[in-house]
Amino acid sequence: MKQRRFHVLALSLLMVLSLSLTACGGTATTASSAAATSAAASESTAPAEGGTKVIYTNGGPEEFFETPWLNPGTFMYNKSVYAHLIVADENLSPVPNSPDALATYEYSADGKTLTFTLRDDAYWHDGEKITAEDVKWSIEYSTKTAVLNSVFMSTFQAIAGSEGGKAETFSGIVIDGNKITITFDTIAPDALLTFTQFAPLPKKYFTDVDPLKFQQAAFFQKPIGSGPFYVAEVQMKNFTTLKPFDKYFNGVATFDIQLLPSAGDSDPNLVTRVKSGQLDYGYTKNVADLQSLEGTAGITITPIDVRYTRLFYLNKFPKADGKPSPLADVRVRQAIRYAIDMQAICDGLFMGAAVPADVMIPGANDKATGLNNYAYDTEKAKQLLADAKWDPNTVIKVVYYYKDQATVDLMTAVQAYLKDVGIQMEFQLVEGDLATILWKAPEDQVKGPSAVDWDMAYAANAALSLHEYYNRYRTGSATNSHTPQDDQLNALIDATNASADVTVQLNAFKELTKYENESMFTMALYYQPIFLITSDRLGEFKKGTPQFNYDWGIQNWNVQ
Repeated sequence: MKQRRFHVLALSLLMVLSLSLTACGGTATTASSAAATSAAASESTAPAEGGTKVIYTNGGPEEFFETPWLNPGTFMYNKSVYAHLIVADENLSPVPNSPDALATYEYSADGKTLTFTLRDDAYWHDGEKITAEDVKWSIEYSTKTAVLNSVFMSTFQAIAGSEGGKAETFSGIVIDGNKITITFDTIAPDALLTFTQFAPLPKKYFTDVDPLKFQQAAFFQKPIGSGPFYVAEVQMKNFTTLKPFDKYFNGVATFDIQLLPSAGDSDPNLVTRVKSGQLDYGYTKNVADLQSLEGTAGITITPIDVRYTRLFYLNKFPKADGKPSPLADVRVRQAIRYAIDMQAICDGLFMGAAVPADVMIPGANDKATGLNNYAYDTEKAKQLLADAKWDPNTVIKVVYYYKDQATVDLMTAVQAYLKDVGIQMEFQLVEGDLATILWKAPEDQVKGPSAVDWDMAYAANAALSLHEYYNRYRTGSATNSHTPQDDQLNALIDATNASADVTVQLNAFKELTKYENESMFTMALYYQPIFLITSDRLGEFKKGTPQFNYDWGIQNWNVQ
């Protein structure tokens, strides 16, 4: 995406509804500003060694380094301390024979065999060579932990002899010197993507570690990886210093990285750090941060498209008392979407930092062309409701779990929009066991009745893989609390999982998005990009999603 300075659109939202809506995150940001200033003032940083260049970022550890197997690229240390068997480009597509990859690979046309050949010059940061046994063990051990990314788990469960990930060793992983051959029982459509994100770890440090206590291992107080930077100094809740690894196989950096503590993209001190010169690289989804940083000298903010979609899950199962779902009729679902002016909400409530959605997939190249954007049209909504013989006494129950003021404002806006076309809506914050409240599937996923007590659930889907968007809607999914058996939908989902060929998968997803757009089995509302914040000290480098690993060549950055 072309780099540009971000300019906030300060538009007035929903004047026709006479609503007074608060900007996204405004209340929380105001409340936290004093704390952020105080925290930054008390925070110390490590002094740079004489003449050493240092870049500053956030996402440093507060109690431990998060395992790289859960959120693989969320933190700067994930992307710079660990190397990967395959390297992805900025669009998360595998790059064959990348010089930054731990191995070369061959993938059979039928998607059943993946062979890696480890390079001879790859070392752990303790100076010992990476072995094929380290890779095999990492895969097998990871499936026993409680902190494995769902895409990784799906891939590893498809390996022959894995017994769904429960086997101690997998017969489908065979080692021959530096060669690792993985055989799959079934198609693992995200196999290549998985290995662009999954970081092998050195087996010897975990011989006595219970997999269920993996994250608590002493290793994650100062982890040892194989990437271009190693962890040199750690002062939890203060700073962490990463230094160039002189045995890295694709070039040695000429600068250090200093991490200041925060929880990834939820850094309450981000604005203060940027303005005080203590952040050269970071990212945010918070619109209030962008407002505060607009016009800051030496800082560029670049919107990055990511797979992050806010939506309404639509419960179409009959009620517990046997009454039909009010959303069972496709015309009602379409009417609701026409009734909501998503463009006004994105421009006003989210101040231009969100984009109305037509389907769950954000990327234009990943979905069908010519989709209906359901532009705001109250007359069309009313006609669809009339055709469906809508009972105006029906009340739609909406639940949500976000506690920010912007979500309340959004619910209020949607409630008013629906009232304008004759639909009553109530909304409610839900807390506690969300897995049961939101996603408990009915015993009978063909006929129901529903096992959850809501009609629409406001939530988000942040996806590494496109399959993460749709597999949960298939009959039989453990989290399908909302969609009765639909043979056409099932067949379209199955088609996306039937081939290892990315082109075949993409064509299948395009067909699926056509059906999604027409049938409205779920209701995508808006896409929210991530905003990458960089200082002029970094110069030019390849920009991609900050949440995942990609070929950004950090060891070659020309730091000023």
